[in-house]
This record gives sequence, structure tokens and C-alpha cells, in this order.
Amino acid sequence: MDNVNLTASDFLSPILHSSAANELERAMAGVFVATIQDQMIDQLNDIYNYGVPWQGGRTVVERFTKLNGLAVLRRDDDGLSDKLMSIIYANWEAMASERGLGFLQFVLDMLYPNQSDIKQLWHSKALASSYPNHVREKGGAGLFLTSRVRIKIDASVDIAELSELAPTMTRLVPWHVVPEIAVSVSTDDTGLTVAAAGTLYQIGNFSPY
Repeated sequence: MDNVNLTASDFLSPILHSSAANELERAMAGVFVATIQDQMIDQLNDIYNYGVPWQGGRTVVERFTKLNGLAVLRRDDDGLSDKLMSIIYANWEAMASERGLGFLQFVLDMLYPNQSDIKQLWHSKALASSYPNHVREKGGAGLFLTSRVRIKIDASVDIAELSELAPTMTRLVPWHVVPEIAVSVSTDDTGLTVAAAGTLYQIGNFSPY
């Protein structure tokens, strides 16, 4: 997905290939081309790529990414984050009405490969009056599937970046889904030898819910 960049001559081809009355007109056309090349070529290429912004440069991709409320990355990674934003935006445009938890997982895989998971949450029927205080990740007898999902992120990710991206990721879910972003935190070995059912982990919740 390489950027499509045109030269000043590409933009000004009609002028350059028009009949010139004399050397003065030809010289003026040359000066015009040089001025565009030195002063405006980047801006013209940005405008040219507005029709297919995911093929544009960083300025265009970031502008349309912000416009659509998607993840804006600013990593020191030799342009990899720019390519990730292009891929995410291109898929956003391609999926249209099919966007949902599948698209959210796709974005997470782009941003944090093998470091994320989405879990739909269940709640006890007997304790339904205290919803959502008793949600859990695994379903079973006596439970009902809620409209809530937990976006689980590994603690090894850049937490500062995650805190900036969290609002964006929570907006990528369908309107009726209530998301929470949770970061798993490793716990120290307590030395206990008693076996217990279930998995113990702590979470840092970025969600306002």
C-alpha cells in the first residue's frame, strides 16, 4: 500500500503541453512548475489522495483517521504506525455496515498482536437485580449473556499509549454494546499450595462504566 505521489509536471501537464507563443511563455511555465515543486507539491499530493486517503501520506491518513474516530498512532517505528493506520482505515471503509466486534478485534490485532482478547460478559440470573455487579467471562447454567464486553489487554503494552487510544476503541463497538478495557496485571507467587478453581488476575479499568 504505497503512497501515490505525482510530480509538479504531472499536475501541470496541460500547461506544459500547451502551445507557447514565445520563449517568454515557455519560461513562465517552467518557473510555475519549479514554484509548485518547491512550495506546493506536498499539499497538492495530499489533495490528490483525498479520493483514496488510505493510499496517501501521513498527513492525509491521520486527517481521515481522526475524521472517522479511529486510532491515531504516533510511534517511533520508522513509519510502521503510519502503515497500520492506513490498513485500519482501508478496512474501516471496506467493511461499512459489517463493522462490529470483528472489526474491533482486527484493530486490536493490528495495534497489539497476540496481546489482546475480547470477552462477552455473562451475569447471574439470580442476582439480576444487582446487574452489572456480578458479570463474568464464562457462561453457564443460571447465567444470561449481557450487552457488555471486556477488552482484555496484556500488561506488556505501552499503558500511556493505551490510555490515549482507549476512548477510540470503546467507540468501535456497536451502539448497543457496553465496553470496558481491562489490563491484566501479573500477580506475585504467594506460595500457597491449596488448589483453587478459576484464574486469578487483576485489572486496571480504563472504562467510565
